Amino acid sequence: MDATITLKQYLGKNKTFVIPDYQRGYVWGKNRIGEKNSVENLLDDLVLRYNNSTEVFLQGFTVTEKNDEIILIDGQQRTTCLYLLLKWLGYKNKFDIRYDIREKSDDFLKTLNLNDFDEKPYEEYQDIFFFKKTIRIIKDKLKDVDKKDFCAFLLDKVKFLYINVEERQASKVFAMMNGSKAEMQQEEIIKAEILRLASLNMESQIDYSQEWEHNMLRSRYAREWDNWLHWWNTPNVQSLFQCQNNMGLLISSYLHLKKGDKLTFENFKAECLPNGQPIEAKKTFDGLRRLQKRFEDAYNKPIKHNMIGAILRIFDSDNQKKFIHYYFVEDHRSELEKYYNLAFLEMKHDEITTKDPKNFEEKFEEKFDNMLHRLSEDLLYEDDKEAAFRFLLRLNIDEDNKQNGGDGRVFDFSIWDNGVRSLEHVFPKSKVGHFVITSEGNHWEGGDNKQREKKDFSCFRDDIKKKNGTCQTTEHSIGNLVLLYKGDNSTFSNNDFEDKKNYFFNTNVKEFFNSRHLLHTIYIFANSKWGAVDIAENKERLINQFKMFYNK
Repeated sequence: MDATITLKQYLGKNKTFVIPDYQRGYVWGKNRIGEKNSVENLLDDLVLRYNNSTEVFLQGFTVTEKNDEIILIDGQQRTTCLYLLLKWLGYKNKFDIRYDIREKSDDFLKTLNLNDFDEKPYEEYQDIFFFKKTIRIIKDKLKDVDKKDFCAFLLDKVKFLYINVEERQASKVFAMMNGSKAEMQQEEIIKAEILRLASLNMESQIDYSQEWEHNMLRSRYAREWDNWLHWWNTPNVQSLFQCQNNMGLLISSYLHLKKGDKLTFENFKAECLPNGQPIEAKKTFDGLRRLQKRFEDAYNKPIKHNMIGAILRIFDSDNQKKFIHYYFVEDHRSELEKYYNLAFLEMKHDEITTKDPKNFEEKFEEKFDNMLHRLSEDLLYEDDKEAAFRFLLRLNIDEDNKQNGGDGRVFDFSIWDNGVRSLEHVFPKSKVGHFVITSEGNHWEGGDNKQREKKDFSCFRDDIKKKNGTCQTTEHSIGNLVLLYKGDNSTFSNNDFEDKKNYFFNTNVKEFFNSRHLLHTIYIFANSKWGAVDIAENKERLINQFKMFYNK
């Protein structure tokens, strides 16, 4: 039966509202770039209608009523938000919500403490994080309203379409309502189907102890799934794997393992659950668990973390997908170091993994010679900044990989992700003078007009060579460049090396907090001096280091 009812009539049914196990967790309050979140939108509309004394029509609620329960098929987020809102307003009548499977969420709502909703640095459970955030938004938005009057307004003026469907149609209706939404919804339907199949009774006659075991299995699967979901929602995880989807790469990667194509419920079911049997659901869940373990292992082991993070940032989206499939799905974990080295030569996935030894050797030599030539350029800063950026990124990552007794330290990729990377001349380029001969005439370059007139430079380009006179180069070579955050770079200005060094290691200087995690950069500034000879010798040392990467 379809009918428009008020919030008072909705609550007046005196039944417990049940969030079934196939529903995703509570996420209202989640920020969206450039937009208000769902809680803010709802409250702003309610306050506006309250001030104008007009009715509020919400999106419809689709439910299944049975005995003393109302099972929410569509309306979970709104009902939970209204529950928190009414509790904050002091509503005393019956309004009970039960979260099936998610025990911690259920406990939080049953023992709701409206005085304990401060944000923690890390909240273990996604639902609880957004419960608390919703309460904080409610408190801020409604701090000036009369609670009793506002509560009465909600009960009488909030209306919505109430749709009650038969229980046997509930999961089908849920799939129909969510199938056309984002990929995350596809994954939630997949979850519901796995849980449903895993808990099916194999026999038509089954005793209560076996039924209890099936329910416990479904409960365990649901909790484990929600733990995966929470993990993939962690910003650092999404940053490492360059993904935004709420289940990250797990479901799509597993589908690729089964040779499936685009992630849809239909494709997943056809490839992974073709006969709708409990054994298929259990094997699928076990496969997902194993794949999830590979992702978690890569994230938690600093050296793997750093190599994978670098590869995913060097590659374009097509090669990223190929690498994820190769490493995690096909399980070529033993080849990570080789892959990492070759990716820094700008070899693509198909070139790295080719089965043709001759083709690989030819492509490797071509890429190696090309990169060696680029890094050897005396005017690298002016002609090929990207080569300098990538090589210096690798040098800093490799230093992190040596930390903690060889176990490594997680590298902070924010310098690469947020458009804040910069190249710094250790010896300021403005203080290097050089004589230029052109068809239009000869002249000095470097520094300002006064310096050029007086030839008053701290260094002359002709002096940038080793003590024995070899390896002559310029201030723009790899030997004189380090990686910095852009803001730190501008703060240095054209100061001398000693001034930069003192500034860099002065812990009272806030600007250099970010760049101080770059260990290769630190080692360069830790030198006792930095002059023409040091630039030339450092260039030769770095070129030899580059060659050493590929000795194997």
